[in-house]
Amino acid sequence: MSKTRTALVTGSARGIGLACASALSGFGHQVVGVDVIEHEEGPFLSTHAVDLGDPNACAELIDNLPPVDVLVNNAAVLHEVPFESVTLEQFNETIAVNLRAPFLLAQGLIGPMGRRGWGRIVNVASVAARTGAISHAAAYAASKAGLVALTKSLARHYGPQGITVNAVLPGGINTPMAQMQIERDPDLLERVLSQIPVGRMGEGRDVGDVVAFLASDQASFVNGATIDISGGWSMG
Repeated sequence: MSKTRTALVTGSARGIGLACASALSGFGHQVVGVDVIEHEEGPFLSTHAVDLGDPNACAELIDNLPPVDVLVNNAAVLHEVPFESVTLEQFNETIAVNLRAPFLLAQGLIGPMGRRGWGRIVNVASVAARTGAISHAAAYAASKAGLVALTKSLARHYGPQGITVNAVLPGGINTPMAQMQIERDPDLLERVLSQIPVGRMGEGRDVGDVVAFLASDQASFVNGATIDISGGWSMG
């Protein structure tokens, strides 16, 4: 990479987001972190505590950022509730954080990327976008499928401006979110491992390394891709 570029990573205080920030920093990027909780560690140029479910907070964040070359939309919420019991509040929060926030951040940052003639957007979706989720997570699965569709639309329309847009679909990753799921449902770990041919859970760095590649010059011909990072759970 011939110049230092700035990457914005959402949901960056822990888990996959923190791993993405570390991998991008290793590739020479300056990383700006955004999370609803405070950052306790990480290789960050700056960090912001922001509720991305609030569209006004998204707009304020965009206004206070340096020029962003790489956007990694990773922040997400998960409500595991039987479909008949999902409340409108839970559904709206899921869509707001998992889909609307990536839409708004991309909308605010993609124009300047195009004017500079270079940009990378990586959306962190989920194997649930393909499988519908093996737990009670219909709203989450729907939001991640929407994120995949958004990825393809932006890739098609902004590729000519030097911007690539791709999605990664993690599955079976050992994160704080996954640990909480397993605490609620101890049998979940066995069910997940039964779906993964490589026979283990993934780690955040397994996702972060792929995201960092997609954000690089070496990935300039990868556009509109949906890349499964699941040990073979999903082979879409």
